[in-house]
Amino acid sequence: MITGVSLHDDATLVMLRRIGQNYLPIALGIAGTYDRLGGIDGVHEDLNTELVLRYFFDRYRDGRFFAKDQTSTFDGDALTSDSHIEELLQLIERTHVAIDDEIRDNGSYSASTVLDGDMVVFALIAQPIWDAILDAASKSDRPSDRQFERLFGPASTAAEIYRGRLPELVTALNQLAAVNDFIEAHGLRWAPAPEPSQRYPTDYGCQHGDEIKEFLDRAKHDYQDEPVILTGLARYEQQLVD
Repeated sequence: MITGVSLHDDATLVMLRRIGQNYLPIALGIAGTYDRLGGIDGVHEDLNTELVLRYFFDRYRDGRFFAKDQTSTFDGDALTSDSHIEELLQLIERTHVAIDDEIRDNGSYSASTVLDGDMVVFALIAQPIWDAILDAASKSDRPSDRQFERLFGPASTAAEIYRGRLPELVTALNQLAAVNDFIEAHGLRWAPAPEPSQRYPTDYGCQHGDEIKEFLDRAKHDYQDEPVILTGLARYEQQLVD
């Protein structure tokens, strides 16, 4: 999302809610390994993933969260009390198919994940880029509650997810805030992969093969005066070699 390089290995996923034409973060970052299909697996489970999964299962149960894979004919419950965080993320990934379909004006698929009428999607950021931004970020002197409100807003989905648990998630909060600050400072926007109004849109779940080097070279050119991203790109390139 930030650099346009092809995802190769580890990545951080940030869940988004589409409100109007904007995509807003609604949860802290979730780390895992790119699954080559448009999402992540091998998720690093922690308090954050536990709270996110519990929230969306509860909203599914009370009817506020619509969750049904619109690309499948399966009629059973999409989420159950035994569901894993990766099952939720896989459902959300199916909504990217609807965005891609919307762009092409095919009208074949509707969104698979909708919260209170708003589409729920996610952005993926290559881990070397995410880590480089965090390494260079200055420590925030804002109190955690102000940091949280600045990032998510005063009456947000995130406020529902993390009610009463914020003191246990300060590190994850500061990490997302640092990445968000970078995005804002560089005129970027949060968006899922296929969203065309971002700097580096890509077909959902696509694999680029021989274009990997081309996209890396493009990112190096675009960020030639940005040492933070150049550091991340060097780490990313080393992963390709390894």
